Parts: sequence; C-alpha cells; structure tokens
Amino acid sequence: MLKSNSSTSDPWFMGKRIAIAWLGMVGLFFAMLSYQWLWSAQSPIETDILKLLPKNQQNPVAEQAFEAVSNNLSDKVVFVVTAPESQNSYTAAGKLAQDLSDTSLFTDVVGQVDEQQQSLWAAYYFQHRFQQLTDEQRQRLTQQPQAQTQHVLQGIYNPFAGVTGNELSSDPFLIFRDYLSQLTQLSSAFTLNNGFLSTSYQGQEYVLVTATLKDSPYSLSAQNGVSHIEQIEQSLTEQYHVEFYHTGVLFYAEFGTQSAKSEISTIGLFSLLGVVVLIIGVFRSAAPLSLALLSITIGLIAALSVTTWLFGTVHLFSLVFGASLIGVSIDYAFHYLTERLAAGNQWDSKKGLKHIFAAITMGLLTSLIGYMGMLIAPFPGLQQLALFSSIGLAAAYATVVAWYPILAVKPSKTRPLPGQLIWQHWLNVWSKPVVRRALPLTCLIVALVPLANLQYDDDIRQLQAMPESLKQQETFISQLSGLNSSQQMVVVTADDDEQLLQKLEAFNRQLNQWQNQGVIEGFQSLTQYISSSAMQKSDYKLIEDLYRNQGPALASTLKLTDVPQLTQTFEPVSLQDYLTHSVSEPVRFLYVGNVGDQVASVVLLKELNNIETVNEYVADQPDMSYLNKAAEISALFADYRIKVMDLIAVALLVIGGVLTKRYGFSHAIKILIPSLIACIAGLAAASAIGSTLNLFNLLALILIIGIGIDYTLFFAEKARSPSTLLAITLSAMTTLLSFGLLSLSETHAIHSFGITVLSGIFVAWLLSPLAIKERHS
Repeated sequence: MLKSNSSTSDPWFMGKRIAIAWLGMVGLFFAMLSYQWLWSAQSPIETDILKLLPKNQQNPVAEQAFEAVSNNLSDKVVFVVTAPESQNSYTAAGKLAQDLSDTSLFTDVVGQVDEQQQSLWAAYYFQHRFQQLTDEQRQRLTQQPQAQTQHVLQGIYNPFAGVTGNELSSDPFLIFRDYLSQLTQLSSAFTLNNGFLSTSYQGQEYVLVTATLKDSPYSLSAQNGVSHIEQIEQSLTEQYHVEFYHTGVLFYAEFGTQSAKSEISTIGLFSLLGVVVLIIGVFRSAAPLSLALLSITIGLIAALSVTTWLFGTVHLFSLVFGASLIGVSIDYAFHYLTERLAAGNQWDSKKGLKHIFAAITMGLLTSLIGYMGMLIAPFPGLQQLALFSSIGLAAAYATVVAWYPILAVKPSKTRPLPGQLIWQHWLNVWSKPVVRRALPLTCLIVALVPLANLQYDDDIRQLQAMPESLKQQETFISQLSGLNSSQQMVVVTADDDEQLLQKLEAFNRQLNQWQNQGVIEGFQSLTQYISSSAMQKSDYKLIEDLYRNQGPALASTLKLTDVPQLTQTFEPVSLQDYLTHSVSEPVRFLYVGNVGDQVASVVLLKELNNIETVNEYVADQPDMSYLNKAAEISALFADYRIKVMDLIAVALLVIGGVLTKRYGFSHAIKILIPSLIACIAGLAAASAIGSTLNLFNLLALILIIGIGIDYTLFFAEKARSPSTLLAITLSAMTTLLSFGLLSLSETHAIHSFGITVLSGIFVAWLLSPLAIKERHS
C-alpha cells in the first residue's frame, strides 16, 4: 500500500495522468469536429456578415421589418441582357431563363411572362377597377369631375393612346387605364414587350430576367453556383453576341467568401511555412517541428470544435483571424523548445517545463483576461473571435504542458545557441540605463506624431470587400429600372390591417410632399398597390357620382347610344385577400405582419437626401420608427468601440493587479510599459498609412497587450537569458508574418487590423527587455 501511495504521488505518474486526460479531451474535440464538419447536414461555415452583429433588442419590430425586407431582397438575382440587334436580346434572355431554371439553384426564374399570368394580373385589377384611384384621379373627381370627360376625349383623339371600342365599353371614363399605367410605373421602368419586361436606355434596348434563389445567398451551395451562372452568361455571349449585367447579394456574398478563403489559405500556408523554416533553421531537427505542428493543430481543432458547438457555425471572419492564430499559439512551444536547445545534454524535460511554467501560465492568464471582455459583450462577432482565440491558445498551452515533457525526453544535440552573440549583445545594450530610458521614450514620441491625425470611421461596409465591377453593374441596373435595393425605411405599426393601411395612406401624403421638396427621390408603400377599405369605399363613391352626374355628358359628347351606368356593386378587398393573390408577390415583403399584438409594414425610401427632416417627423409619431440598418450598425460599431476601450482599460487594471501581486508595483509597470507603447505605435502606424480607425483596431490592441505582455513576462521570470530572447524573437517573427499577411487583405477592417498588430507586435518585441529586473551589486 505504501508503495502504491508513493507511486501515486510521483510527479512522473501525475504527468502521465495529465497527458492521458488531455489525450481524452483532444479525442473529444476531434470527434466533435468530425461530426460538425463531415456528417452534419448543415454547413458549419457562416458567410453572412450580419450574423456577426447583435440583434436590435431595443426595437424588435424594426428588427423583424429589416429581416423581412433584407430576406426578400437578398434572395433575388437580377439579370439584364442587351445586344445591338434587339431580337438577339430577347432570344438570349429566353435561353438564359431556361438555363438558369435547369441549374436547380432557383425556385423561380422569370423571363418571358406567359399570357395566362398577364391575363391573371390584368383580370385582378380590372375586377376591382371601380374602387382604386390614383391621387391625381381622386383630386380631379373631387374638385372638377367634369374634367374627366375632356380627359377621355384627349385619350381617344391621341393617335398613340390606342383606346379601343372594347375598352370604352368596359371603362368609358378610362379610369382603369390611368390607374394601371401608374401601377406599372411604380413597379419599375420596365414594360412588357414580346412577353418580356424590357426598357430603352440611351438608344439601346435592355431585357430583364429575374430569379429567386432556392437557398440563402450566404449558403455555400448557392455560392458554388456562381461559377455555373457565369459560364452560362459566357456561353450565351459568344452564341448571341449579347452583353450581360447582373446584381444580387449572391454575387457579393460569393466574392466575400472567395476572398476570405483565399486569405485563410494564404495566411495559414505562409504562417505554417514560416514556422517550418524558422524551426528547421534554428533547431535543425524534425522533432521540434513535429512538436510545434502538434500544438498548432490541436489549438485549431479545439478552437473550431468548441466555437462550432457553442455558436452552431463558425463565421468565415473568425476563420480569417483563426488562421493568424498559428503565429500566436506557437509561442509556448518556442519557449519550451529553446529551453531544450539551450540545455543540450543536460536536458531534463520535466525541469524544462518547470523553468518556463510560471511565465507561460502568466502569459496565458493575461491573454485570457484580455479576451474576457469581448466574451461578455453582447456582440456575437466579438464573442466568437474571443472564444476562438481563447480556446486555441489554451489548447496549445495544454499541449505543451501535458505532452511535451513526455514527447521531448530526448535531449537535442549539443551546439551553440543560434545567434547567441547577437542575443547577448542586444541584452548588454539593454543593460545601459540610457537605452532603457531613451528607446521607449523615442518610440513613444515617434508614435504620438501620427496620432494627431487620428480619425475614426465606423462604417459597416468596411467589413465587406466591395469589388468595383459588381458595384458598377448594380448601379447601372438601378439606373435602368429606376429602383434600388434601399435599406432605408420607415416602419409603421397599427392595431389591425385596416388601421395600418389608413396610417400608410396618411403617411403617403407626407411622402409625396417630401418627394416634391427633394427630401427623397421616391418611396415604395403597400398603399400604392392596395387601399384601405375606407379609401376603397370613398373611391367607389367618387366613381359612382362620376357615372351618375357626368355619364349623360360623356354619352352626348361621344355620341353614345346608351348612357354609361355603374352596375358593379362595392366589394372591398382586404389586405389579407390581396396578399394571398399572386399579383401581390413583388411587394409582399413590405408587409411585416404580426409583431406582438400589433401589425406592421415598412415604407422603403429611395435616395434619402435629408435624413434630419425624416427623423424629426418620425420622432413625433408614436407608431413609426425610422430604420437605416447600415447607419444603425455603424452607430453600434461606434458604441462598441467606446465599450471596448473601457474593457481594455479594465483588463489592463486587472492584469496590472495580477502582475503587481507577483512582481511588485514598480516591476509590474516595467512589464506593462512595452505593451502600452506598442498599442500607441500600432494605432499610429494604421493612421500614418491613411487608414481610418475602427472597432477592429481596438480589438488589435487586445492582441498586442496579450502577446506583448507574454514577451515581457518571460524576461521578468528568466532575466538575462539569451534562450528567452531567441524564443521571443521566434514568436515575434511568426506573429509578424501572420498579421503582416492580414494587412494585405482586400477588406479594409482586416487590413487595418493587420497593420495595427504588425506594428504593435514589433514595438512590443523591441521594448520587451525593459522588463528585465536589474540586479545591483
């Protein structure tokens, strides 16, 4: 029994138990990842940039309204075909619609509108023609009903109007014709020609084809279809000599995904290559390389599996930053491996871990404190980035602690430490008081100069790479159609559908006034297509009076044998009746539906030129709220930028407290100073190259603080050790490589983040020997 107790308390025995326990955890991570990424029906990768952002908790109605509109707009893909020979445009458009239908990417492709569909639409509006008027018609029939007779005469004698006898018999006052004309203009500038929607622009004819995606544009299955779509366009271009324009969220999402994948592969590949080259060059052995790759791999497996488990998916944005984690998670391995190299034949794997254990543990702790602030912020994007990085670092640390003493028992060949004279000379330079004062001060002064031009830009669009070709095509299609995918909207709520329509009608009068004043260029509202029952009744009464009072005059003027009579009775169309009919499909997204005990609808604003006017009006309306998602998220970014600054300050205080307890106040200050100057230098570098700063620059500061304090902690623990300087230099080189590659990103936010970390880490490495505690004789 005594022997058993003794062996149980043996450190080697405990080390084996820890190694086995960690092996079990790694097996669990691997099993989770295999299930999530290989056997799960749902794709574990999320590409929608909005999924990084918090929900609008203050206004759930506005959030639901935005989702209704954005989902409708994001599922649509629009194509425009043109050719010098207009007939080729129609032929190519028909073939395009057929080819798109055959891809199985779309639930619906609209090219040529069949006659049955046209008849169905026309029949619906014709059936209700006596209870729908335009604003102009309403005004005329209210103030000068006799002028309608003159309006009919103008239409009949206009050779281009094309008024037929059948039309006159069914609609003698030509009211339906004018109403339908306005309805068509509201929908877009396209009109039916040869069964297709087409328009003329600058002397050339353009044919429209639209499609609705089967899957979300952010799904990889939909994005994989973009290359097929482009092949179809290329084939038809060669066959019919036509030109294509296309737009839709799908194309932007696919470009963003491909950019992110490219960046992930580039950063990951070159980071790994950098690690391989450094380890082989410094350690000249396969064993250190295997150990380093082991801790990197386990760090990434753990981070991916836990993040996917907690969030359901891993955002591509997190993977871009995760690829750069390679340059950070290797730090603990470098310190252990340089300790082994420096010990030579005297190497003891357990004592080697003991020498660095306090430093790497304190380094992990300070990094986790930095990430903790992002974890508790209600911002999914920050939470995911923080969790991914925290788990990855913790797993790499655990691999070094649990397995390295067992896997690295054999000592390395005895040879001088690579660059030992350089490291020793650099440490001797730092022993001079003038250097310890002048170099940090110089770095601080140089960094402060560009900060005079510090500018912040919290625009959400910095998170997304926007290729010029796609933007040009979207702008051109907007010019052709007269419509744009506006996400500036006013949300209107009411107790029921009838009240909702009446409120929208009242709001329409204000919108028309704004349009005349140039406050907005236009708008889209449900009541442009369906009136309230009260308005329908009022319109019916005006038309009824028109027939009764002006019918005889019209019959006399046109020499009609019978006086026109209104024989159709009033039958109001409810909003729900309208929404269930296929004719409402293009505008159905404007109706949000039930939100709590109310119903809501949105009014889209086109080209809002004076936001203050709209905001002031809406602020006085208890049943309205203005929603501009891009501006709202940008304001949210600004708010979180300030909150992250507060979190950084709190994290520094906590880290400072932990360091003070272990090292004393004055030494703790010396440990912190390099990281603080590095933060200033990072922001200064981003500002100096003309980048505007944003939330992600401040997230970069968290990394700089975490990594920079790692460097100084090793000097604080191990004093003037050339092996420590070598390990820190290797760590800095891999980190600089990772984040240097991030700075090449096409996405401004990631590019700016990379520049900040790149500059900050270099300064943190440069000043890290400041933490060496001077021993006075």
